[in-house]
Amino acid sequence: MWIAGVLVALLLALLVGAWAMLRLLRPVDGEWAQTLHIGPWQRAISMPAVIRLATHPVTLRVLEGRTVRTPFGRVAIAPDGPDAWRATCAPCALRGIGLPGDAVRLTRLVVTLARDADMNLQGDFALGEADHAVRGRWRAVLTPQQLELSAQGDVTPIADAFALFASTIPELPRAQVDGLMRFDLRLRLPERTLEFHPRLDGFRVAGLGTEALLNAAPNCGADGAVPAGGFGTWLPRAVIAAEDQRFHEHPGYDLDEIGNALSFEPQRGASTLSQQLARLVYTGGARGHARKLRELLYAVELDRTLGKARVMHLYLSLVPWGQGRCGAHAAAAQLLHKRVDRLTPAEAAWLASLLHNPDLELARFDAHGEVNAARVRWVLSQMRPVPRTPKPPARHAEPPSDATAAPIQQALALALAR
Repeated sequence: MWIAGVLVALLLALLVGAWAMLRLLRPVDGEWAQTLHIGPWQRAISMPAVIRLATHPVTLRVLEGRTVRTPFGRVAIAPDGPDAWRATCAPCALRGIGLPGDAVRLTRLVVTLARDADMNLQGDFALGEADHAVRGRWRAVLTPQQLELSAQGDVTPIADAFALFASTIPELPRAQVDGLMRFDLRLRLPERTLEFHPRLDGFRVAGLGTEALLNAAPNCGADGAVPAGGFGTWLPRAVIAAEDQRFHEHPGYDLDEIGNALSFEPQRGASTLSQQLARLVYTGGARGHARKLRELLYAVELDRTLGKARVMHLYLSLVPWGQGRCGAHAAAAQLLHKRVDRLTPAEAAWLASLLHNPDLELARFDAHGEVNAARVRWVLSQMRPVPRTPKPPARHAEPPSDATAAPIQQALALALAR
């Protein structure tokens, strides 16, 4: 009876504690809330209250010396001076940023934490091993509606930043990486908006052997032979307009696009034509941050060793154009039955408009007989110099001599004439 009484008392104490905790975490009107699911039972809880409770000195004191299992990995909590704490996650996996399902795995992540008089959080961070860690400072402002976190990275050798991912970049032991970097980051929850602004100075890569492509002959089969006229005037301009508008300005990478691509729900990639060429020749099509970092290394060296004209030549010679076609010459010959150097501005814009997803665009044309007029017009509008709008076909104009090419050319002319 005595044991049963103690057990009942403990159970009542747990129930009262749980009830009090839920009362404490109950959100008020307009507060940032999240639904907590426990089996069939669910309840809205206040996320600001959860964050304040989790970072309270009493909670951290209870967790001192313990290791807590989190979605990122096991986190060890320890004091870091008066009224400050240190959390160490080793190894650590950061998920949900960039490509879906892709986790950025770090050997070590250390974050210090302190709260000021206004209940805001701040501290330092270190990514990677101590001798070559990427370090910086962070601050989080908590309001009833949101958490806004900002972080600033210290000036760091770019080689140290790449060393964080040494296990997934096989080229790193032979790559000579020079330059310095820093970054600014801003994260807002629950909106899940992420702004990332990297800054690179003197970024240079050597040792990857890309100079071998200077005299290499790209081979896409019989249809890949380069005619005497090269790629003509309009297709290179259309491809730049569609895929990489700062091609002649950047050193193989575009920092603005890299920042745009690093988000919880990226809307577009950040690959320049140099990075796409690196994927075609060296890295393959595997998805994930490791491939992107490898592409970046190759792209920086490619731009330096080959120059823009050679990068463009190799890209147009090798890029897939849907349904097994390789290179611009095959695409022009098989889709439009023309030499690539004789394309009109509209035809070049249509071919360039396919590159973001050529198999899908061609399947849609086969199914409906219509081109993506909005995208073709957009590519035409971005081409420099802007070509004149093609005239609509005459009502009784003679059809093209090749019956296979006629549907595409007619659909394109009609779409642009509307």
